[in-house]
Amino acid sequence: MRRGESVTEEVFGLRYEFVYRHGHYMRLCKDDSDGLKAEDFSTLQVKMLEANTIPKLLPLEIQEVDLRISLLYRLAAKRMLVQVLKIEGFSRWDFARLLYAIVCALEDSKNYMLLETGFVLRENFIFIGSDWSDVFLTYVPMESCSTGGDVMTSLKSLASQIALKIDANEKEELESWLDLMLRHQSLRDFKQCLRNLMDEKKPAMQEELPKPIWQQNTLNKPAKISIPSGEILGNKPTMDVGGANTGQAVSFTPLSQRLQIFVLAGVSVAASFLWRHYISLPSASTLHLTAGMTILLADIWFVSKFLGMPRYKREQNKPQLPIENNNAMSKLENEPGDIQTHYQNLHLHTTLIPKKGHNATVILGNLRNTLQGPRLEIQIQDSPRLVAIVSDHFTIGRGDANLKVDYVLEEAGVSRVHAEITKSEQGYELKDSGSTNGTCLNGEELVAYQSYLLKDGDEIRIVRQEMIFRC
Repeated sequence: MRRGESVTEEVFGLRYEFVYRHGHYMRLCKDDSDGLKAEDFSTLQVKMLEANTIPKLLPLEIQEVDLRISLLYRLAAKRMLVQVLKIEGFSRWDFARLLYAIVCALEDSKNYMLLETGFVLRENFIFIGSDWSDVFLTYVPMESCSTGGDVMTSLKSLASQIALKIDANEKEELESWLDLMLRHQSLRDFKQCLRNLMDEKKPAMQEELPKPIWQQNTLNKPAKISIPSGEILGNKPTMDVGGANTGQAVSFTPLSQRLQIFVLAGVSVAASFLWRHYISLPSASTLHLTAGMTILLADIWFVSKFLGMPRYKREQNKPQLPIENNNAMSKLENEPGDIQTHYQNLHLHTTLIPKKGHNATVILGNLRNTLQGPRLEIQIQDSPRLVAIVSDHFTIGRGDANLKVDYVLEEAGVSRVHAEITKSEQGYELKDSGSTNGTCLNGEELVAYQSYLLKDGDEIRIVRQEMIFRC
């Protein structure tokens, strides 16, 4: 089967695409006959980039083949900002942290004699690491870019575009801040405005923090010992350490007479060795140590003699059964177990769920007629399944509690957001979202973040799951 056609775009007169060279890279180059040459670059900036690992910048490699130069930016363990904004929740606090990190990166570039106008401040040229403040920017060390437009204009345009992704319930609160930020004409004022926005979050975050351990009520309460009457020397007395809701319980198992004799013998031998050591080397410190260890051994003997061997159990707030069931269950536990009694009381702890209509035929109705648009044909356990592509940005992956995808693929090796099918003017395009195990189209592995035009009948494979695209 044939592979989909890759979709390439241009920026600042350079064509950019995503390639795989023992790792994921973004490449900038020229398609004309001359291509990029050494004189197109700023020598000073290139030397600074090669000699230093500059924070908040994508690592840059300059590749030259047949006197034609390409810029390679390594994208390992980074996610494109435009992709993250589509699938993850974005609050105004995240907005402030993201822009603040970008402004700090622009200011720090002066320490490496880089120019602010060399940064590409666009969503698809900014990458995110572990969180919103862990940003990586694209810097182009070319003379033409270094003498380009005003950086504040690009920064304000970026802020306006990112603000559109804010959650709907926070957009009104952000509008006043955005209007204030767009009035500033310097990076310092812009940065101060973002700092004020983040400072508003600090009191709220402090209120949400849990109380320190030494202030919690559970430690102020005395240990609650629950030993039923008549069971001090019984089978299993229990102790609740730290309150009723802590989940830490101690149960003591009484020792047999033989084990008690062994414990007493061990304690006596250990005590004799301690005092023998003191007699051979008498001193005040040795006396204190020997006396303390002797008292500890005596405590061990008394605990094992009168309580038994401690065992710790963790209980996760077990739900309380009704009183009638509790009494019945306690009777069952105390009575000797036999098969007849078990089945007579089976209704107390077993519920039978009847199967209703398990042989009934499921009516599909007009299901076939409703899935005539773009869709994926998937074989799951020899049973065909049709998944409609209902959005312009259709995401496929494992997802989690904080990240929703359009189609959840439960299989080992699938990333949280593995791939994406987007609608464009040319049709539907497939893009791997920087997954760990990659995506295949018609048997060939795709380059991360590179868009490929889909055609009817194309085969998509994610790990071991195969899908057929239908339009």
